[in-house]
Amino acid sequence: MSDDVDPQTLQRDLDRIKSAMGIAERSENAPEQWLLFGVFVAVGSALSQYVVLQRLPGYWFAVIWLGLVAVGGTVVGYYTDTFEPTPADKPNVAVQVFAPYAAGFPLWAAVTPFLADLGYEEETALMLGVVLVLLGVGYVVAANSLRAYRIRARDRRAFALGGVLLVALGVAVPTVDVLHTWGYAAFGGTYLAYAVASYGVLTRT
Repeated sequence: MSDDVDPQTLQRDLDRIKSAMGIAERSENAPEQWLLFGVFVAVGSALSQYVVLQRLPGYWFAVIWLGLVAVGGTVVGYYTDTFEPTPADKPNVAVQVFAPYAAGFPLWAAVTPFLADLGYEEETALMLGVVLVLLGVGYVVAANSLRAYRIRARDRRAFALGGVLLVALGVAVPTVDVLHTWGYAAFGGTYLAYAVASYGVLTRT
């Protein structure tokens, strides 16, 4: 038997091993962070639902969600021992998820002058629908980008299916009358259920 090792064969074997790895193996505490994020979304949705029911000024939505992003990032950082920097040759998945979400705020500012005829609940439902669609697109893009990290297909599908779910909910909120009032409640409950289900997927070996 030859002691020589074919570098190309070895690389193919390593690539096959890496492609079978899940997010949990690649990133410490990632499933727990995902579940924690689901809790933060549920809390933010509950607070936003209160804003809708009390017909408070719209800036409270930005205060709630940007505040939760700051608090959530701090909590995740506290419970995570290390953060692995994004490799120079790999896409930043977090940016791909949150950039479309953040784009919802300037987009909303751009279209607000044309929405004067909408009632309070209708305008709020439209805003939530736009943000959910953008966030869902970010999830789908991130799911595809995880191929660059050789994450297994099952975990990538958790991102992609979540994105499709968010886009569908984003379309439903402005078009279904009851969701004009209870859109945030539907979002919070749906996303928490999705986070729990995804946690089960990510932690299954």
